[in-house]
Amino acid sequence: VCTLVWELRVLGWDVSYGAEFVPDAEDGYTVIIQKTRKVAATDEPVIRNSYKIGESGKVILKIENATSKKKKLLYRFKTKVAESN
Repeated sequence: VCTLVWELRVLGWDVSYGAEFVPDAEDGYTVIIQKTRKVAATDEPVIRNSYKIGESGKVILKIENATSKKKKLLYRFKTKVAESN
């Protein structure tokens, strides 16, 4: 079990942001961590989120740029592994 923590910042105009967890198991279900929502340039400067992972899989961060203008995306993440007793 571990917790994935991430922060991202978009420099420029509006984008859409969403996050989901896709397990490796064929019979597993995709978990929506953050429903896709529009983030305006005037909204929160940094988006922070985390997800506790109990099985193998991947976290997908979706950033959609609806305009043709180039934008810069800055992100960082950290994995915190749970200590076993």
